[in-house]
Amino acid sequence: MKFIAFKPSVFLISALLSLTIVVVILKLFDAINESGIDLITAVLITCLITVLIDFYQSKKPPLLKITREMPTQLSFNRWHPVKLGVENVGPRTIKFYAREHINKYFEIEGLNDQITVSPNERVFLNFRLKSLKRGPAKVGPIELCVTSFWQIWQSYWIVNDIIQVKTYPDFERLKQHESLKGVSNLSINGLKLMKKRGGGIEFHQLREFRQGDSIRQIDWQATSKRQKLIAKEYQEERNQHVIVMLDAGSRMNVETQIGSHFDAALNALLMLSHTVLKQGDWFSMQSFNQKERWLPAIKGAQNVSKVMNHFYDLEPDEGASDYLQAVTNLLSKRSKRALILLVTTINDQSFDDLLPALKRLQQHHLVALINIENVALTETLAANITNISEANRYCAAIDLKNNYGGNLKRLAKEGVICVNCEPQNLLPYVINTYLNVKHSGML
Repeated sequence: MKFIAFKPSVFLISALLSLTIVVVILKLFDAINESGIDLITAVLITCLITVLIDFYQSKKPPLLKITREMPTQLSFNRWHPVKLGVENVGPRTIKFYAREHINKYFEIEGLNDQITVSPNERVFLNFRLKSLKRGPAKVGPIELCVTSFWQIWQSYWIVNDIIQVKTYPDFERLKQHESLKGVSNLSINGLKLMKKRGGGIEFHQLREFRQGDSIRQIDWQATSKRQKLIAKEYQEERNQHVIVMLDAGSRMNVETQIGSHFDAALNALLMLSHTVLKQGDWFSMQSFNQKERWLPAIKGAQNVSKVMNHFYDLEPDEGASDYLQAVTNLLSKRSKRALILLVTTINDQSFDDLLPALKRLQQHHLVALINIENVALTETLAANITNISEANRYCAAIDLKNNYGGNLKRLAKEGVICVNCEPQNLLPYVINTYLNVKHSGML
């Protein structure tokens, strides 16, 4: 425990101020004689000695043992419990305030009250911590503001207990939907549940013909050998490849109540990777902005942590992403046909760059454009109109929305799967897109 500073307490300042006021009043009314002066002098000397003794005592380290319990893996924009254990191993009662040294991207609740710990007593301080930025960070050290025995001084001490933490996208949501397997899954708003009927495109097994089976499923060679109707059963093809292209440029910096468009996209795509890997398919992901980050193909549900660890600290920059360059880089890594999900927020300027990039992708892959709709546009269209300025803004929003809609229809005619949704609905839309493609056999 390291001493860093001290200051007079509110009690000392109040006492000195009161004493000064009393002396001034007595002096003004000429109410101080020689005996009064001697008395005041004696009081001042006594106070000075007390203050000095208390100051000397306050510089001795408080006999406290500090422990902290908290998770080292945090979810973005979620509250996490922290428990601070304080044990007094000294002979006197100690009063103090505790503070966590954190950066501006953290918030703390419940660590404001003064704590009193009696000799041989152990207390626990329960408070909450929230991280507002993904990536690695430090929590700590702990700062203690200890009140001296006579409450005249406050001394400040540093407990060098530093914890390295990592803030991931909201993986708590992934835990809540752990049983999501793409077909039989938990209820999520907007997620279409599709029933397996054994009618996929990959051969699974032979079995007896059942009522409701198609005649086309009958294996006539096996039927003639066994002298009874034998049908072929199919399943959805595995080993398909899903590649996500995530725009990490300035277009994704739009802020909403649930975070930026980029945060919403990263959360949804982690859930998508979980679903894809659970289905037995391959998953890759590329972010593109001024710098590119690439995750090569992985397979198996146990590897979902690789996706998290690869992208958890990624942040969008202030530059406009180059779609055509990103597509060129991707095609140099992957030529075999795959489902490409390009996640971005389009605007008037970006469409002319986006169209040739998507056409080039279509030469090799099945392409889906996931456009995150700007919430400012939605809010403008939903707002009440009370004056000319708001009416003009509403008309401009209508023009933009129609323009975006026309652009998406144009892409759809070119064979691009187009999805347009708000940030909070992104998760079910990206999963539906993947499931629809998988069940339809489009790959």
